[in-house]
This record gives sequence, structure tokens and C-alpha cells, in this order.
Amino acid sequence: MENEFFDLFNVIFAASDSDRLRVFSLRHKVYCEELGYEPIDTKNRVERDEFDGRSLHCLIEHRATGLSAGCMRIVFPDTRSLRGYGLPIEEHGVEIELDPEIRSEDLCEISRVAIPSYFRSSRVEEAAVDGFGEFVFSQQERRFFPMIGVSLFLCATAFTGLIERFHVLAMMENRFQRLLARSGIRFSQVSRPIHFRGERAAFYIDQRYAEDGMRGSILPLYRSIQDELSRQLIEKGSVPGVMSSKTLCKILL
Repeated sequence: MENEFFDLFNVIFAASDSDRLRVFSLRHKVYCEELGYEPIDTKNRVERDEFDGRSLHCLIEHRATGLSAGCMRIVFPDTRSLRGYGLPIEEHGVEIELDPEIRSEDLCEISRVAIPSYFRSSRVEEAAVDGFGEFVFSQQERRFFPMIGVSLFLCATAFTGLIERFHVLAMMENRFQRLLARSGIRFSQVSRPIHFRGERAAFYIDQRYAEDGMRGSILPLYRSIQDELSRQLIEKGSVPGVMSSKTLCKILL
């Protein structure tokens, strides 16, 4: 599976301004234009917020077209916050029940997972893609489209392990949590459900248990993603507002 996936897609640590712009543009397409979750930015066509400056960003790219197929970010707590962790999940008034021994500096949140409509379903036959007219994806490609969402969480699992932020939060629907569980990535619900873009709740996972529990069928893909992101973390160095190149070298070498 891992060779086939990497034949179709690139996994990119979006550390440069140009790659982060691709992330923000994809989020605008999905969150603003397709789903209407955020207001449309008529001038720049980007979606970003105050959490992006203390986040790691990841992008999945369709090799054949160069199209952005998915993105996500890992947000770090605000050390200056006087209340809570200063994470996006707290903006929704969610009361999170975590082990009190979990320290803020060991916590992070998976956020802003976005996949455009023409990559969200294996049933897509034709999609009008900007700059490509009518683009027809092959049956082989469509077979892997449902894996894009899972692969973004594999990227998050790899990232959080590499930088030793083992305690991970995410706001998601139960159906997606069940999809991840089928791959062996088992989050625990740590809040009551709320109505936010559908019914969602806060979920938690320890990255180390996520690795240990991963199914054998998905593990080779995960290891390939982990190796690729490890290489890119070393190659691309520091992330402004998140960590220095010195910290990265200490963690990764």
C-alpha cells in the first residue's frame, strides 16, 4: 500500500512561506468556498487564523497534477495563556476532561483538516478543477482517495512523535473517529458532544499508544510517512514561532 500511495501522492512538511500559502489557499477552498464554514476572502483567497503562527503544517499533493489533496496542522498551546491551553478546541466552549498530570508543554491539537471535494470520495468521476478543466481521475487513483484523511492523521502521528508532543487532541465527528479506529488509531472521547459543523466532540490519544496499536496493514505506510517527514524536518530546519533548528536537531538526530 505504501508504495502505491507514494506513487500517487507527495507528503510535504509546509515549512516555507510558499507551501504554507498553498495550505491556506486549500483551506479557503474547502472551509470558505465549498462548506461555508468561514467567510470568503475575496482579495487573497486564503483562510488563516491566530493559531497558524504556532503550528506545524502538512500538505498532501497529487503527483500527476500538482493539486493539493489535503492538509492539516498541529497547534501548540499558548504558553502566555492565562486560561486553559490556548488551543482552537477551547474556542467552542468544550470542557475537556484530561489527566491532570498532562502538562501543557506536552500537549498539542490536530486542527484544520481539509480535503477538497474532488478528493473526498472514491466515487468522483469527473471534477472541474481550476486550471485543469475537466480532469478525470483513474480508477486506481480513486481507490486511494478515502486514504487521504487517514494519511493526514498518520502525518500528525508521525509529527507528534518526532517532536515528542505525545498528548494529542482533536475535534471530530464520531464517524471519522470510527474510521481511524479501523486503522488501529483509537482516540478516546474527552468531552460531551456539541453541535459544531455537525455533532462533534473532543478526542484524545497518546501518540505512543497510537503507534503501538496501529494495524499491520497500515504500519508500512505510516513508517514511510514518518521517514519522509523526519527527513524534511531536518532538511527544512526551524519553524518560526514553533521551534528552533537547534531544538529540531536535538530531537531528531
